Amino acid sequence: MNARGAAGPGLHGLFRLGESLMALPIDAIREVTPRPATLIGFPAPRDDVLGAIDLRGSVIPVMDLSRTLGLPLVAGAVILVLRTGGGVVGLLVDEICGVIDLAAEALSPLAVPADAADVARPIAAGFVHQGRSGALLDPVGFAALPGLAVTVDHPVDRAAQAERGVPTLLLDCAGKPLGLATSAVEATVPVSPLLPPAAETPLWLGMLDYNGRRIPVADTLLLLGLGMLERRAAFASVVLRLPEGRLVALAIDEVCDMRRLQDDDVLPLQAFRIGEPGRLRGIYKAERAHLLLDEEAVTADERLQALSLIEEKAAIAARIGADAPAATRKAEPFLIMALGQSTCAAPLAQVAEIIPAPAERIDLVGPGPAAIIAHRGRGVPLMDLAQCLGLESDGTHRFVVMVESEGDTMGFQIDALVAVERVFLQNLARGGDNVRVPAATVRLPDGRTCAVVDLAGIIAQERIAPPVAA
Repeated sequence: MNARGAAGPGLHGLFRLGESLMALPIDAIREVTPRPATLIGFPAPRDDVLGAIDLRGSVIPVMDLSRTLGLPLVAGAVILVLRTGGGVVGLLVDEICGVIDLAAEALSPLAVPADAADVARPIAAGFVHQGRSGALLDPVGFAALPGLAVTVDHPVDRAAQAERGVPTLLLDCAGKPLGLATSAVEATVPVSPLLPPAAETPLWLGMLDYNGRRIPVADTLLLLGLGMLERRAAFASVVLRLPEGRLVALAIDEVCDMRRLQDDDVLPLQAFRIGEPGRLRGIYKAERAHLLLDEEAVTADERLQALSLIEEKAAIAARIGADAPAATRKAEPFLIMALGQSTCAAPLAQVAEIIPAPAERIDLVGPGPAAIIAHRGRGVPLMDLAQCLGLESDGTHRFVVMVESEGDTMGFQIDALVAVERVFLQNLARGGDNVRVPAATVRLPDGRTCAVVDLAGIIAQERIAPPVAA
């Protein structure tokens, strides 16, 4: 289908319906509004029509999308106003998740039997986003649903005029309402854990695993000259497209809405300095005022450009001691950890997250894991890293380093976090196994040398370890 708003590649609004991830072409989304406490009564032949809302003088029917699609019923916190040809209808959904750019190869179109070619199909294709599968809804298929009641989208009303405007995300960042044109957005990411940055700088909050890439996350308020974000282990974010295919993310709290803005909707800031010069272009007055980012100035910001150059690949070679010509070696980030009086290093790319030592745990005896904990829906074994390496420790384990390898997660108890350093790997002439006998070391900026530990290698050894005989 080639009509405007038809399902296919391009920018899509992403939203959640219960446990299901859904997407709609962004041109088909007129706006998003909170669900009112009560709906207006609305006669309709379909049992999935719950009622209607009064939106700026237009009465718009509201459908329970979960019932339409045969999914478990949801409470629904927001109403997504969908354009279906010449009319609009409200869809009750749980959460607006942002905008993604779906390529043709990311879509899996649904096959249509020959005897069902004329049947209305609200779902056009499946897709995968950040490891989660979702369904792409088809506005044209919705318009063909039997007995569908829609409100005419009159050309004279504000929404139809806004159809010619710029698609814009409305965001919340530490209590500050912001707006950003979707033309600069690669995708939005829900709250996700961040890996520590390789250098302590105010702007750089950490690294985000995104579609097989590890990209830097910037402090949005600091970038805009509006303050600083409180440091946290996890943020939602907006991924920006920069020149040469580079990506960088801006930390936010959540995506609140998607709207189309015309020039007349933007109030000027006057000739006063507000935040970082040139990074803000005006105010959009919706239910509350939003500061609008200048997308061209933000993506051209020299600080973001510099951050984007340090993107790291999310996956590294399993053998971290592999030889490489000196001319091609690059400094890599390592997590420096304290185990009693000893210090060791692990490739930062192996670290999924770092958590405080959990109070609730099941202690184990014998060789292997020291304990097991419940974490993110899985039973995760905890290894005493000092014991694995044959080092002495007083047992004061303050942190657990979570490592994922081939679908398995294991935690490593450590005494303290020392730093994250970007340093060169030094292979030893007589290499060991990078577990108990180091095959490589790194030299820290203060001149100390510490052994490199292959945490993924320890997981591999534990995975294939034979059972202990009785």
